[in-house]
Order: sequence, then structure tokens, then C-alpha cells
Amino acid sequence: MGRGDRGGSVPAPAHSGSALGGAVRGRPGRSAADASGVRLAAGARKRRSARREFRSDVPATGGTGSAMSSVIRAAAHVTSATVLRIVDAGEQWLFDRKKATYGLAVMRIALGLAILGSWVANFAERHYVWGPGARWLDPWLTVDDWGFPITEIFAADDSPAVFTVKYLLLGGLAVLFTLGWRTRVVTPVLLVMLASLMRLNGLATDAGDNIIRISLLFMCLADTAMHWSLDARRRRRRPSRRRWNWPAWPGVLVHNVALLAIAFQIFVVYVVSGMSKVQGSMWQEGVGVYYPLRIGQYESFPALNELVYTSGLVITVASYITVFVQVFFPLLLMRRGTRVIALILVLGMHVSIAVTMALPWFSLAILAADAIFIRDATYQAIADAVRRSRHSGGERMADGEADEADGADEADGADEAVPEPTVLARTGVRKSTPGVTRE
Repeated sequence: MGRGDRGGSVPAPAHSGSALGGAVRGRPGRSAADASGVRLAAGARKRRSARREFRSDVPATGGTGSAMSSVIRAAAHVTSATVLRIVDAGEQWLFDRKKATYGLAVMRIALGLAILGSWVANFAERHYVWGPGARWLDPWLTVDDWGFPITEIFAADDSPAVFTVKYLLLGGLAVLFTLGWRTRVVTPVLLVMLASLMRLNGLATDAGDNIIRISLLFMCLADTAMHWSLDARRRRRRPSRRRWNWPAWPGVLVHNVALLAIAFQIFVVYVVSGMSKVQGSMWQEGVGVYYPLRIGQYESFPALNELVYTSGLVITVASYITVFVQVFFPLLLMRRGTRVIALILVLGMHVSIAVTMALPWFSLAILAADAIFIRDATYQAIADAVRRSRHSGGERMADGEADEADGADEADGADEAVPEPTVLARTGVRKSTPGVTRE
């Protein structure tokens, strides 16, 4: 039905400059057949209005390129903000305070014990391994000469007495390093002497010696004696006055950078070892642990090795867990739950290596470096628990001694309270009566 048949024209919305305005205005002589055209015009008007509203939300610089540039700008803003937060967090971590001081103290003690263990184990054969009796090493020395005079403290032509004196000096330095006495001086001297000794016979070393020397190099820059050391005890008793008013942040920075270097070295050891295993068919098939256990030189306890390698399930599980924890060790440290699992797994792995493969000092050296990944709060909690147990044990012992003393005093008092017979006679008390009565 036409617009004139509805009793007047329907006013159209304001739409200046639009062809739809003329289509909806009342026109003389419009027939009912044009009603559908009016409805189509209204629908087109709604769609065009919606498109116009959509365009109003898009920047006026134009089209798809403008929207893409907005997305790029937003992504760049988010990325820059994230990078700034990471930089701020890293700066705060590096300059805030010295990190992992308890872990480095444990690492110092464990590395010192590893050096001492190897030193004691080779003391009887020192002349044949490194000293004057090791002439069979002459071809090795001519080929593998480092050429650093500082590492020539131990020499192949030393007399037995001179070599023994140097060897004893090395052992004394290891003891001082373990106890934490003057670590700033002892650590670099120990590193040089140990490197000089290892230079004489590379065939007598293993990966543990490499880890020890690399760790000692970085520990020269770190403060490893803040806890559980003679240096810490001396500082508590006699606080030293600083001669120069140097800022504290350079020392904090060097300490934390050295800590990161040690952690990175451990990451390299684990990841490279794991990736090398992944490439081997034996580890892919889950039998990589089997073959080292069958080497006779590695059998400290042959019966134990046989018990392990005769179990296919144990061999398969141990092989795959070893590869997994080594490859993903850095990632497992990012969360507390997975960090605990990773540290437990590497502890079990290296204890197994120490027992079944006769490599105790290698395992102890690696575990010493792993100690830095345990939080200081955990070490403090353990130390507090030990201190409380010792304190409570001392209190119980003191209470027991006090009870014994009180019992002895009561016994003495009871003996003194019994009157002598003569006293009883003078007071008129009959001795024969069951009860003490007076006449």
C-alpha cells in the first residue's frame, strides 16, 4: 500500500545528501507496488548506518593498514613494557643483595671435601701418579704442555721430598678452604696449585676435576664465607672497620655475576650431557645405564651392580629419567615444585654414580655445585631446626642433671632426718615399737 493511502507521508530521518532520503519521502502518485521498495530502502539504510558506526570505531587514517598499524603499536607497547619489567627485575636481582650465600657456603664445604678425598685417596701413590715415579708420562707432558708459568708449581723433575712438601701444602690449603679461613686469599692459591698438579697427569683426572677447577675460578669472585666459616666467626667477634668508604654495590654485582656463571656452567654440563645421550641409540632404547655398570673398573660393589643391571625395569626407568632430568634441568628449576623434584632426581643420580661406578669425588663435586639451587630460606630453616634440637637436647640434659641433684639432696636430707639411737633414747622414744611414739 502506498504512503498516500496511509493518510499522509511518513517523515524520514535526517539523512542529508543521501539518495535514500528521496526514496522515503512522499511522492505524488506513488503506488502500492512501491511499498516493497520502501522497505528495501529502510533495510539498506540500517545496514549503511551500521557500517558507518563501525567505521567510526576505526582510526581515521584509513582502512586495513590503519588497523594493522594499531595492532603493531599495541604489540610493541606490550613488548616494551614486558622488556622493561624484565630489565628492572634483573637489575634488582643483581644489585639488591648477595644471593645464595648459604648455597655457596655448602658448595665451598663440599668442594673442599671432594678435593681432600681425592688428595687422601692418592697420597700413597702420589709419586707414581704425579711425582718422580711417573716417568711414563713424559710423552704426555711433551704433547700437552700448557705453557703457563703460574701452573708450574708442581714440576715433573721435583725430588720426592720437594714433591711431598708441595703435596702437603695443597692438602693444607684444601683444609683451610673447607673451613672457610681467609677464603679471598686461599681460594685462588688453591686453584693455581690444583691446576698445576692436574697438569702433570691428565689421565688421572675426570670430569669432577674440571668442575672443581671451573667452580674455583668463579668462587674467587664470590663471597663463599658469609656463613659456616671461620671468616664469618671472626667477623662476628671482631667487626672490621672499612678503611675506604667504597660503595657496596660493586661487590654485590660481582658476587651475583659469579653465581650466575656457576649456574650456567652446571646448565651446560647437564644439557650437553643429556643431548649427547639423546643422539645415542642405547639411550633411545632405554639401555644406556646398563653398559657402564658392566665395566669392571667401575665396580665398587660387583654384587650391587649385578642386582641393578639384571633388572630390565630398573635399567629402563633409570636411563629415561637420567636423560629427562639432564635435558630439562634448567626449566625444572623455574617452579618450586619441579625444582624440588629435579634436585631429588640429580641427588639420587649422583649418589648412584658414586656407589655403582666408583666415582665419589666426581659426584660430590657436581652435587656441591647443585647446592646453589636450594634457597637460602631452606638452609636457614634446616639450621634453625638443628639449633632448636640441640638446644632442647641440652635443656633435657640439664633438667636430668638437676633432677639427679635434687634426688641426691632429698636422699641426703632423708638421712639427716633420721635421729640417732642415743637421741631417741634421750627423748624417750622406744626403738622397738613399729611406730615412733612417746611414753
